[in-house]
Amino acid sequence: MRRRISASPTPSTAAAICRDRGWSEMGTIQMLDCTLRDGGYCNDCRFGLDNQRRITAGLAAAGVEIIECGFLLDRVLHHPDVTRFTHPEQIGAVLPRGRAAGRARYVALADYGKYDFSRLPPQAEVPIQGIRVAFHKKDRRAALEACRTVREKGYQVFVQPMVSVSYTEGEFLDLIARVNALQPYAFYIVDSFGTLQRGDLLRLFRLAEAHLDPAVRIGFHPHNNLQLAFANAQALVEQNSPRDLIVDSSVYGMGRGAGNLNTELFARYLNDRAGASYRMGPLLDILDGVVLDFYRQNPWGYSAAHYLSASHQAHPDYGSYLEGKKTLTAREMDEILAGMNPEKRRMFDPDYIEELYRAYRTEQKGRAL
Repeated sequence: MRRRISASPTPSTAAAICRDRGWSEMGTIQMLDCTLRDGGYCNDCRFGLDNQRRITAGLAAAGVEIIECGFLLDRVLHHPDVTRFTHPEQIGAVLPRGRAAGRARYVALADYGKYDFSRLPPQAEVPIQGIRVAFHKKDRRAALEACRTVREKGYQVFVQPMVSVSYTEGEFLDLIARVNALQPYAFYIVDSFGTLQRGDLLRLFRLAEAHLDPAVRIGFHPHNNLQLAFANAQALVEQNSPRDLIVDSSVYGMGRGAGNLNTELFARYLNDRAGASYRMGPLLDILDGVVLDFYRQNPWGYSAAHYLSASHQAHPDYGSYLEGKKTLTAREMDEILAGMNPEKRRMFDPDYIEELYRAYRTEQKGRAL
């Protein structure tokens, strides 16, 4: 889809890059829907086979360019009703056939350390086109070697550095240089905890815009803990960048905790403001026919717990854990999270937060005496 923004663009380096590289047009925008993967945090990935097929067919009918079908994992037993796969061949059972498949690309996500990439068959032998590789900063060099293995097997590789805001500028530029040598399909800014403010997002985006190889697309994976997913996605589009972009979303924002950018919201925005032609009917059919049933069983969306976790740059499960105690006010949860060791905030540690909780309650009792 060729971008055409009717609003006045936010200043960026786009014009200078266009001049330097001889580009006369703005880049394209692709939507990547991750309902079947990120949404799996809300229902233990138990969508049911028929619902998986309804979702992939509906997304393809809507014109969504990239459809993520679930996780690739070792050490699980695959069940056709569940979007956790041990082999990409299994994903074929959930994909639309023939013309119904549309022009969509189909992908799966593998977390580095949870899947043996040497087991991947050549891409030509399986029904998906791409693999998204997510990794923590401490694993970045080894993860990029895994990405190289995936690329050599013929897959489009999506490089997903989790908690991208945790990288210093030097670390981020070093990562980009290594990604340039790899030449993946896309390199992502990942807002793992939903904490990215507009200024931080655009800072990372401009570093990627200026230094990432032009052939590599820039992706953005937002979460909604601070209710900024939609606003941040619009901010990227309105940069009018020459770079090709991919923005992730899920139907009704289905995802862990506060959820994700809503596919139906962003698709309509792109239709209205960027010259896109997504078909809204199939998206609304997925919402009504599949996703709302899961929402009624286990709601997701904004909550005090997720807001507080994001405010302290902490994993969202910390806020959920404290909220689950049902003994704390929002202010008390805030005080516990404020006392966390910064080194412990990125990875959820239930023993650590339980220790903090008990210490806080003991201190409270002491003050009451």
